[in-house]
Amino acid sequence: MAGAGRDALPRCDAARPRRRPGVHAGAGRAGDGGLRHDPPGVRDLRRPLVLVATSLAAFTATLDNTVVAVALRDIQSDLGAGVAELQGVVTAYTVALAALLLTGGTLADVAGRRRVFVTGLAVFAAASAACATADSAGALITARAVQGVGAALVLPGGLSVLAAAYPEPGPRARAVGLWAATGASALVLGPVVGGLLVAASGWPAVFWVNLPLCALVALVVLAVPAPSAPAEPRRGLDVPGQVLGALALAAATYAVVLAGRDGLGASVLLAAAVALAGGVGFAAVERRTPHPVLPLALLRRRDFLGATVGAFAASLAVFVLLVFLSLFLQLVQQREALPAALRLLPLTVALVVTAPVAGRWAAARGPRPPVLAGLLLTAAGLALTGARLAEELGDLELGLLLALSGVGIGLTTAPVVTASLDAVASSRSGLAAATVNVAREVGGVVAVAGLGALVVARLGTDLTTRLLGLGVPDARSESLVEALLRGASQSEVLGLADGQVPLDALLLLRGAAEASYVTSVRLALLGAAAVMVLSAAVCARWLQTRVHQLDDAQQ
Repeated sequence: MAGAGRDALPRCDAARPRRRPGVHAGAGRAGDGGLRHDPPGVRDLRRPLVLVATSLAAFTATLDNTVVAVALRDIQSDLGAGVAELQGVVTAYTVALAALLLTGGTLADVAGRRRVFVTGLAVFAAASAACATADSAGALITARAVQGVGAALVLPGGLSVLAAAYPEPGPRARAVGLWAATGASALVLGPVVGGLLVAASGWPAVFWVNLPLCALVALVVLAVPAPSAPAEPRRGLDVPGQVLGALALAAATYAVVLAGRDGLGASVLLAAAVALAGGVGFAAVERRTPHPVLPLALLRRRDFLGATVGAFAASLAVFVLLVFLSLFLQLVQQREALPAALRLLPLTVALVVTAPVAGRWAAARGPRPPVLAGLLLTAAGLALTGARLAEELGDLELGLLLALSGVGIGLTTAPVVTASLDAVASSRSGLAAATVNVAREVGGVVAVAGLGALVVARLGTDLTTRLLGLGVPDARSESLVEALLRGASQSEVLGLADGQVPLDALLLLRGAAEASYVTSVRLALLGAAAVMVLSAAVCARWLQTRVHQLDDAQQ
C-alpha cells in the first residue's frame, strides 16, 4: 500500500524498498498511487498540503456533529418537523458514523487510503447537498444518515493518509497533534459557525458550506503525489465481520440515545439485545476469519486499549462541557445561542494551542506522560467548574475554568491518536484511525445521552421536591415539572397552574427550575471528572513510555 510503512519515506537512499518481480517501480495499492522517489522539494511540499487537507476534512466531518444544533428551530418551522424528527436529524448522523467507522478504516487498508478518503468526501458532499435541498423531515434524516456514511470514510481515511505522509515518529506526532486539535475544535465551533450561517442565509447554509470544502480537500489530495512504498499483498475483506460489527455499533449507539431520550423501555432493551447479539456474532466471526476487521489479538495489546480509553475520555469531556454548559448559559443565564457559544471559545483556544505541544511531548517521552497530565488536568477543570457553577458565575471565571479543561483535553487528544497508530502495523493505520474515532463517537454519545439521562432524571426529582416545598399541590407538580423541563412559556405555566398554585410559588418557579438545573449539571460535571480520574489510572497502567510501531509479521 502506498505510503503504508515507516520505510515509505526513507531517511537515506541506501534503504530503498524492494519490489516484487513483475511489479512496476513505484507501484502501490490501487487508489494510492506511488512514486519511486520522493525528491526533497516534493516531500517538503506534500507534507504541509496533506496536513492542511486532512485537517480541514476532519474539521468538516466533525463540525456536522454539532453545527446543526442551532438550526433545529428553523428546520422545525420550515419542514414541520416534530420533536422526535428533530432528534432524528441529530442522531441519524451520529449512529451511521459510529456504526461504519470500522468499515471505513478497513476499506482504507484494503482498497487504498486515498481512494477511500476521496470517495468519502464525494459521498459527504452529495449528502450535504441532499440535506440542503430536503423538502421534508424524512428526507433530511435520510440524507443525514448518508452524511454519516461519508464521514465514516473520511475520518479514518484522512488520518491514514496523514500517517503515510509522516512515517517518522517525531514529525508524525506533531502532525497528528495539529490534526486532532483541528477536529476537536470543530465540536465547540459548531454552534458558532452554525449560528452565523443560519443568521446570514438560513438553515440550508450549514450544509451547503460543506461542498466547497470537500472539493478543495479532494483536489489537494489528488494533486499531491503519494509517498512511495513497497507493494504489499492484498488483504481480504471480512464481509460478515463488517456487517456484524456495524450492526452491533449502530444498535449500541441507538440504545444509549434512546435511553437518554425516553428512559429504559422496551425499545432500549430491544436495541441493547441486538447490540449484544451482534457483538457476540462479531467476536465469533473474527476468531475464525483469516482477515479480521478487528484482530482480537489487538484487543490484548494494552497500549492500544489505553489509547482507546484515553480517546473515549477526552471526547466525553468535550461533549459534557459543550452540551451542558451551553444549556446552562442559555437556560440559567438567559443568553442567546450565539453569545452562549462564543463564551465556550476558551475551551477551543486552549485545546488548539496545547495539542501541538502535546504531540511534541509524546514524540520525545512517549504518550503516557502527556495523557496522564491531560486527563488529570481535565478532571480538575471539570470538578472546579462543577463546584463553582452558579447563576452568577462570571464570564472571566468561566473562561479560565474552560481553558483549564481545554489544556487537559489538548494534552490528551493528540498523544492517544499517535499511540493508536504506533500500536499497529503501518498497513493497518486505517483500522487504528477508525478505532480511535469509534471511541470518540462513543464518548460523545455517552456524554450526551447517558449523562444527559442522569441529568434529566436528577432534574425532575429535584424540581419536584422544590415545587412541593413551595406549596405546589402534588396533583399539579408533575405537569408543571414537565412544562418547565421543556422550557414552556410563562403564560403556559400559568395556565397549567389553573389558580391552584399559590401566587408566591408561581413567582419562584423559574428560580426553582434554574437551581435544579445547576444542581443536576454539577452532578454531571463531577461524574465526568470521576471518569477522567479512572481513565488516567487505566492509561497509567496500559500506555507505554515509549511506543514502537509493529510490522505486519507481528500483527
